[in-house]
Formats: sequence, C-alpha cells, structure tokens
Amino acid sequence: MRLQHLSTVGFRNLRPAQLSLDADLVVLHGPNAQGKTNTLEAIWSLATLKSMRAARLREVVAWESSECTVAGRVESPHGPVTLKLAIEASKRSVSMDDEPVRDLGTWFDVIRAICCTPQHSRIVTDEPARRRAWLDRAAFTMKPSHLNVVRSYRRILAQKSAVLRSERPDRSVLEVLNEQQAQAGADLVVRRRLALDVLAPHARTVHAQLTDGSSALELKLRTVSPATQAPDIATALYDALQASRDAELRRRRCLVGPQTDELLMTIDGRPARAYGSQGQVRSVVLALKLAELMAARDLGLRPLFLLDDLSGELDAFRTTRLIATLAETASQVWVTTTDPSLVGPARKDTANAVVEVGVSEGNWTVQRGSARVD
Repeated sequence: MRLQHLSTVGFRNLRPAQLSLDADLVVLHGPNAQGKTNTLEAIWSLATLKSMRAARLREVVAWESSECTVAGRVESPHGPVTLKLAIEASKRSVSMDDEPVRDLGTWFDVIRAICCTPQHSRIVTDEPARRRAWLDRAAFTMKPSHLNVVRSYRRILAQKSAVLRSERPDRSVLEVLNEQQAQAGADLVVRRRLALDVLAPHARTVHAQLTDGSSALELKLRTVSPATQAPDIATALYDALQASRDAELRRRRCLVGPQTDELLMTIDGRPARAYGSQGQVRSVVLALKLAELMAARDLGLRPLFLLDDLSGELDAFRTTRLIATLAETASQVWVTTTDPSLVGPARKDTANAVVEVGVSEGNWTVQRGSARVD
C-alpha cells in the first residue's frame, strides 16, 4: 500500500491543498503546532475512518467549516484506487473511485495504516484496557475479521450489563448470556493469543535492535485459562462466570471475561508499566508498533506507517537504530519531526526514495524529492 496523492479540505488547520508524490519515506517537518500531526491524522482518518486523537470523527472538521473531506490515491494490491472520506457534523460517507462504499471490508482491503504517536506511551503506562486495545488493533490490521469477533463479544457484554443493572435481574436470562459470553469470549481469547504469538517475537527483535540488546522485552496474555483450544477456554470461562454470579448480581456489573484480561509487558522481567523510564517506554511502544508492521508484512501486507515526533524521548543512538529499522520495512513511512536532519542517509540508495515536506500554518511546501503541492 502506497499513498501517492493526498488532498484535504476543511481538515483541522490544514489549508486546502493537494500533495502528489511517490516515495518510500515522507518527512513532514517544521516548528510545533503548524499541522504536521494533523497531516498524519488526515491519512489515519482516511485509512481507518477514525480520528487519531478525538473520540468522534466530526471533531476533525475545522472550526470555520461545517464539513471536511480527505481524499487519497492509493497504489493497493488491487491496483490504483482513489478513496474519499467526507465528514459532516452528523454523518460520514466514503467512496471508492467515485462510487459509494457499502461494504467497509473492501475499503480496508485497499488501505490500512499503523500509527505511533507520543500519546501511545499510554499503552504501556495506563490501565490494562489500553494494552488490550493495542492487541485488538494489531489483530485487526492483520485480519480485519477480528473486529467482528470483538463487536460480537461487546454486544453480549452490553446485553448482560443491562440485565445486571435492571431492578430485578432475570437469572434465567443471565444463564443464557453467560453461555453466550463463554463461547464468544473463548473465540476472542484464541484470536488474541494467535495474534500475540505472531507479534511477540517481532517486538522482542525490534526492541533488541533499538536498545542494542541491552534489555529484553517480553509479552504475555494473562487470561482466565492457560488452555489454547476454544472449547477448553469456553469451559473455564463459563465455570468462572458461574462462580462469580452472586458477586456480579451484588455489584451489578460484569466481573469476569476477556474484558478484564491483562497483556503483561516486562523489561528484563520487571513490569514496564511500573519500572520503565520514559526512554524505555518509548522503545517498548516503538517495538509494539513495528511488530504490527512486520506481522502484517508476514501476511503479504504493506500498511502505511505513520510516526509522529521522530525523536521524541529517544537518544541519538536509538533514533539512528529506529531510522535503520524503518528503512528495512518495505512499507511507505510518513514521519513528523522538527529536525529533518535526523533522517540522515535513510534510503539514499533508491531514487526519489525520500521526500521532505515543510509544514507551516497548515500549508505544505515540498523542499526535497520528487513531489508537488497544488
């Protein structure tokens, strides 16, 4: 997947413009608060139909506008495709080659992206829900059908939560929902484990590269059962649900299931959440995100990789290692930085491999490489 053309109208502070290029590495640089991150967010919104920072997609619409559009021409496994996302106050619409898209599965077959921002340090430092969300997002990038499994489980959980909060919870209904939760939960656990089995080795390798092997990263999913087969996990989960039935009725909330699982992240055997320095946490997050990229590559996919704040909380050594690792991914990489010299000699062996775009007050200006702004 390769983004060769990007245009925005009414997106945050970005001025209406069209950026055309064909490069392996796109460096967006300039002072802070000029629109570099907004450019990445525009690409992320096009790829995922979600905002990179806001809870609701409509929040990306510029203050002075009532709507916005993001469009891009993508060189995909299916050939060149033009995608367009239109956002208004109360609705979103998408089109592909000027035809409305009804099945979003076809959209995500054309474009996928992985982004890494300084805010993603919260994957390591915040509550377990952040780590579960990262694992589910990574599993989705590898196989979009994972989203259906997550939604199915959440739907059952919402139904059960509603019953538990009712004035007189019906135990017979709860029994049926427990059976459904056990089956759907087991499916979710199996898929998360399969994804982690692929991701963890890549994360260890990248982390070792970034730290010159000075520390070891380990990832492990702690869930209701050590079993690996769905029927065995379903049985263990159902038993746990039955054992917690009275407690759930008393507290009027769901207490057991994959929504309480923990993805353990340790550096040299110590919890990264409690003991990791800022630099170590940043290295872990980069390892997780690059693991997503490499896992997708193993499946023959090449998602876009969006990296905000290239050198944030990294020393010179780790920054150099990161650039070298990015240069080997074979994916199109978009990075933001206040200092384009950090990119160094990345990919100089390929003609027009690097494009530098200055960003100032929401305007793009090509400063190096084969590209143009209209």
